[in-house]
Amino acid sequence: MQHYEKVCVEVLARFPKEGGIRPVSLLWEDGRQFIVERVKSVGRVPAHVGSLLPIRYTCIIGGREKELYLERERMRWFVEVPSS
Repeated sequence: MQHYEKVCVEVLARFPKEGGIRPVSLLWEDGRQFIVERVKSVGRVPAHVGSLLPIRYTCIIGGREKELYLERERMRWFVEVPSS
């Protein structure tokens, strides 16, 4: 079974007039910035790491599908990375 670790990231997000939150880009720990090209889906789904039922944003970043999570209770974003 694959194990993951939670990595908190800084996210630039939009709050559309129709409502909701849309991530625009994320800033990795080392300063690299990644643009969210498209959000494919949004929903509350359990994460592999400890978190209170976060909102999962399935996004296209760098042409690949990635998952970005929002913990609404703490208002922080994270990604899951496989632990070695």
